[in-house]
Amino acid sequence: MKEKFSKALAAVNRFVQSDLFIVFNALFVFVGWCTGEWVALLSVMAIINILPLFFSKDTRHLLSILMMFTLMISANRHNLSHYAPMLVIVLLLFIGIFFNFFFFKRDIKPLSVKRMHGFHFSLIALIVPAALSGLGSPYEHPLAVVAVLALMIVFALGYSFLVAANRDRADRKEIAEYLLKVLFAMGIVILLQMIVYFSRMENIEAVIKAVKTKNIALGWAGPNNVAPTLSMCIPATLYFCIKRNRYTPFVVCLALIEFVALFATGCRGAILFTTMALPAMLLYVTVKSENKLTFCLTLCLLFAAAIVLVALNGQTVVEILTVILNKGLNSSGRTTWLYPEAIEAFKKWPIFGAGWDYRLGELAKKGDGYTPYWYHSTFFQILADMGLVGLIFFLLFYFFRYRTFLADRKNPSSLALLMGLGLFDAYGMVDTNFFGPTFFVMLLAMTFAVEIGLDDDVCMIWKNPFGFLKKGCHLSQSKTDPQSVEKEPTNQDNIN
Repeated sequence: MKEKFSKALAAVNRFVQSDLFIVFNALFVFVGWCTGEWVALLSVMAIINILPLFFSKDTRHLLSILMMFTLMISANRHNLSHYAPMLVIVLLLFIGIFFNFFFFKRDIKPLSVKRMHGFHFSLIALIVPAALSGLGSPYEHPLAVVAVLALMIVFALGYSFLVAANRDRADRKEIAEYLLKVLFAMGIVILLQMIVYFSRMENIEAVIKAVKTKNIALGWAGPNNVAPTLSMCIPATLYFCIKRNRYTPFVVCLALIEFVALFATGCRGAILFTTMALPAMLLYVTVKSENKLTFCLTLCLLFAAAIVLVALNGQTVVEILTVILNKGLNSSGRTTWLYPEAIEAFKKWPIFGAGWDYRLGELAKKGDGYTPYWYHSTFFQILADMGLVGLIFFLLFYFFRYRTFLADRKNPSSLALLMGLGLFDAYGMVDTNFFGPTFFVMLLAMTFAVEIGLDDDVCMIWKNPFGFLKKGCHLSQSKTDPQSVEKEPTNQDNIN
């Protein structure tokens, strides 16, 4: 009986760690969003993803839910304070993490300062500016200050657990490609959500009006958050055109549809940055692809089809593009009042900033009291809310983040994740998406997927800080050294 139970658990774990489980989570997300029953289905999905922590050493499946759970939320994001009791899911997750950490006796050596990688260290270091934010300025809402600090501690602890659970695994290089599959699935989910959203409108005229007025509300995000998230998925989609496979034409079509969908959001920043990056991405895939003929032929046929479709629907396309182009590079108030306000706040409290509680909820459309005063720029947000101390620590954070990716620049999977993260970061310099907690988690997961596969000699903070400039700096452990990799877990190891 015990043996049968062990085999059953091993079979469940194989499914949870497989690519099929990504599809399972994606379907859960889409059905939950589509039906509006996201609270119940998100709870079920969370339990399904957390339970394996109690019987398996494998943890990479957590990346799937961490990346995708946000997309299930169909309620207006300004009304989420009503769902505060759902935080019990986070509590359950941390119970599972602590159980897994101690039950499987995780090695804490990767968490020591001597072995800690640079980005991991810089993430933990962000606790300092989070704790000191607003010191010296009036605390208008102390709970908001504590909440920001608590979030940063949670992020650091969660990241540390994933490092301890995966650092010495033999298959850690595969995590980057696993995360690209998650992003691939996310792109499909977002496209389907947009299709359903527009299909629920009265007629095609209503759809065109919604596109022209940027009236897209998927619940979890408006157009200015949907667009950068979708643009983050495009490099992941194109990545799967590199390896030889029969699905290249479908993947190319999907990438092009995702690009077109960006225009439907009307988000100028995401459209601009993605359009600028698209030629480089297509050129890279063309050079690296094992399906060169299929890829290039499909691409040419799609562009030809796009030209025909634009010609047949010229008036509608011109109307939509005219609305976008007429706005040009207009800052929509950013340079005229938001950025100057950030500078004024910085001048008043230059060392530690005004604090995250400063003017809390003032700009929220729905009048909620938990939304920070967004300056619509990552740089100015840091400057205003955390001052010089925050700026220094975030410069360290950005340096080690991009150092991590550049250290593995010869790896196509790392470059695909770098491109997606770079597009998201670039847009964050002119909008609020970087500091959204769920988006912050997505970017952490993407960086983790690359950092965990790198050699200590390249990424340790105290050793060779410019190691990413060296050639051949990605993981290259000796296959003959039995101590260099963790023994592949058996079914029994997954249970005991």
